[in-house]
Amino acid sequence: MRFMRYPQYSPSKKPTVITIGNFDGIHIGHQALINKVTTYARINKLYSTVVTMQPSAVQYFRGNNTTTKLTAFRCKYQLLKELGVDIMCVLNFNSALAAYSPVEFIQRILIDGLNARHIIIGDDFKFGKNRAGDIHTLKDYCKPLGITITAITTVTRDNIRVSSSSVRHSLANSDFQAVEASLGRKFSITGKVSKGNQLGRTLGFPTINLKLGTQAVPINGVFCVTVRFNGGLEYFGAASIGTRPTIKNKANSRANILEVYILDFNKQIYGQNVEVLFHHKLRNEVEFDNLDELTRQINADVVQTRLFFDNKLTEPLREQ
Repeated sequence: MRFMRYPQYSPSKKPTVITIGNFDGIHIGHQALINKVTTYARINKLYSTVVTMQPSAVQYFRGNNTTTKLTAFRCKYQLLKELGVDIMCVLNFNSALAAYSPVEFIQRILIDGLNARHIIIGDDFKFGKNRAGDIHTLKDYCKPLGITITAITTVTRDNIRVSSSSVRHSLANSDFQAVEASLGRKFSITGKVSKGNQLGRTLGFPTINLKLGTQAVPINGVFCVTVRFNGGLEYFGAASIGTRPTIKNKANSRANILEVYILDFNKQIYGQNVEVLFHHKLRNEVEFDNLDELTRQINADVVQTRLFFDNKLTEPLREQ
């Protein structure tokens, strides 16, 4: 899959079929839309192109920490590649792009920049300054130019519209079954294993650490997870995601970190990329009075994790 970034890229000479959106999470609604794009491209000998933005419009106008991201940029790229997309075009959302009228957006980006021949979007799509453009704007401008437009209805599940917001809501309620149904896969976080302060090893529970920075994350607490390595090998684990309130970090108390104690695992994997897949929430993140209390709770979390994966629970686990 070719990667392009606007406005740095040179205009495309290849005729394209385009869809546009944030595509956070690449949920089943996004997948249905993208599959229509790739199918149309294949039948009509065009190049399937997904146009997205970095940052999103919401992040640009309200700040990075106002909306939690479901999918990191690299993960979004990989998912689009797996869906068979030919070109991923990322728009640098800045003051200049925010000022584009709907007509300027169509002409400069979709036509002059990407050589659009067909555009497929959701029927609720809005674009341009003040979100003034919609499906009717696209049709009115593009039809005289011979560019065709297709609008598709949103995908629903149990009569509820599947959206990135609905996935965030399910994650907030720890409804991982609903999350998996909406995403078509388990919710996961991918990152590079970094070296921590070795406290887990001191407490008897060595962890792998994935630093997430201050970007808002959609979940917080302690979870039953699987850790997937390159090549597909998976291990069970107990994961904590949050700011580690018991371990004071004066340098950056707002920084999030994902720590995973991998069951029955004892290897050094610093620098490796792993994917952590979330199955079940055990409890919320809490601050303990001392490290002895923290150690006892970690031990209890590991026991519960083993029970969860052994499928020996007599009743559902409850959040604490």
